[in-house]
Amino acid sequence: MAKGNIIFVSTKEKELSAIGVRMKYFKKALEANGYTVTNFKINLKGLRKYLNYFFRSTPKDLVEASKNADLVMTTTPTLLNAILSHKVARKNGLPLIVDVRDVWEEYAKIAHPLMYYLGPIKKIVAEYYEALRYASKISVVTEPIKKYYEKILGEEKVVVITNGTDVDVIKCEGKKSDRDIDLVYLADLDHPYHNVEFLLDALKYNSLKLILIGGGKYLTTMKEYAQSLEITDRVSFAGWASYENLAAYLCRVKVGVVGRPFTSNIGYLYAIPVKTYDYLAAGLPVAGYGPKGSALEEFINKNAIGVYISQPDPKALSNRLVELVAKHEKYMENARSLAMQFDRKKLAQKMVKIVNDVLSN
Repeated sequence: MAKGNIIFVSTKEKELSAIGVRMKYFKKALEANGYTVTNFKINLKGLRKYLNYFFRSTPKDLVEASKNADLVMTTTPTLLNAILSHKVARKNGLPLIVDVRDVWEEYAKIAHPLMYYLGPIKKIVAEYYEALRYASKISVVTEPIKKYYEKILGEEKVVVITNGTDVDVIKCEGKKSDRDIDLVYLADLDHPYHNVEFLLDALKYNSLKLILIGGGKYLTTMKEYAQSLEITDRVSFAGWASYENLAAYLCRVKVGVVGRPFTSNIGYLYAIPVKTYDYLAAGLPVAGYGPKGSALEEFINKNAIGVYISQPDPKALSNRLVELVAKHEKYMENARSLAMQFDRKKLAQKMVKIVNDVLSN
């Protein structure tokens, strides 16, 4: 028996995107628990992106789609998702749940400094905070992000639902000796913050092999950079892969790499990239690098599942990578065991509980 109608607002993304995978499991869990979930995807491609951000007007088809809804859900980034969801929820007197995967407004300060200080981004962030204040519940992916928004909002309505992995989809059943690739980096190269260049710099000092899975507008730049370092014989670019096919790649690898710029920005400090959990599901130890004191650094060290470099020294990363590759088999069991604690199917039940609670009030 149907329990309620949910309109889910998101942005059109690639299949492998963090948003796409996370929302897929939320939707499945909600539908399995009797809810009807209708996806509404905002098109932010080309000129539409700038028009939507400039006017921030609610699409007519979103207004129409929400007429029979009992609840509006959305996910950020992009902040526009929350802004438009807030407008349609308020207009129809509906409750709103916002899932926050990243502190984008902090990242924007360094990614778009001119637009931030001139004011346009500040206006968008202000409307975003209005949406969060209206929301009945806010889910976030790490404890530091929870504390960040509770301080801004001055109220306790933020719940942590960590990122995770599907341990049934990503699992390795072959022999340990089948792992013939040293390193893997999963990346959406439409975004510049992966700091893949630092990893490529480190490869100059060793003989390790790397496979980069993903694509985007910066892919050509990465290929050219690898060529300039004369390491193309050890670096392969696999392009995009569906989530269901990730295991075919990850189960051939010894170590998973996660990187961010060495900038002490909250956007980098508070997040644990999704790829971390998928590496663990495949039994991979994790080599991370980025700003000192990050949530990723704490996660890796606390769970003893790899190494983390907080200084921009490619030789230091090279040395740690060589050591980790040589010892990768010692981490495999612990990595897989830890991944079981972050099964997306179980984590999605937390969202079901949130929805149940919101609609029962």
